[in-house]
Amino acid sequence: MIMTGTGQAKTARDGRRWTLRPGRPTDGRALARLFAEVRTEGRWLITTPGSITEPSEAFWIAEMIRAAEHLVLVAEADAEVIGNILVSVDRGVATEHIGVLSITITADWRDVGIGTALVAAAQDWAVERGLRKVSLGVFPDNERALTVYERRGFVREGVRRQQYRSGDTYRDEVLMAWFPQEKAP
Repeated sequence: MIMTGTGQAKTARDGRRWTLRPGRPTDGRALARLFAEVRTEGRWLITTPGSITEPSEAFWIAEMIRAAEHLVLVAEADAEVIGNILVSVDRGVATEHIGVLSITITADWRDVGIGTALVAAAQDWAVERGLRKVSLGVFPDNERALTVYERRGFVREGVRRQQYRSGDTYRDEVLMAWFPQEKAP
């Protein structure tokens, strides 16, 4: 799974070509724009539009990539970032065996297999890194994501009811995890 250089050429289910590659510090601004775009949909990300400035988020992302402690992969097509996956690993002795996964894909590239490919690459990295658990949180109405995670071997660990406020409503969060030592998907 270790990728260098330009990454791995891939073909989406609809025939479009894309590349899976490691994130670079220079991807910070493009990833911040991707997150801002998905935030405007108002459904998939916890943070709301305008809650963080693009320059601040771009700086934070670039620094995270520079630190090389976490996994940051980028899906790219025609020199544009179309998705990414992040697995952050805590430095605490009690939790350094756990990676926390998050994924974002632009609307035009959903439902064509990119999410599955990104999750599979993250799982490969988790195994190489020796992680014992990869966890995530997902909204229960994100059926597309739930399906991908379950097909890749993630199990539901619970629900945090009314965990996030979105406008005047409260949203639940489904907690999921994958345990590499148990059974590979």
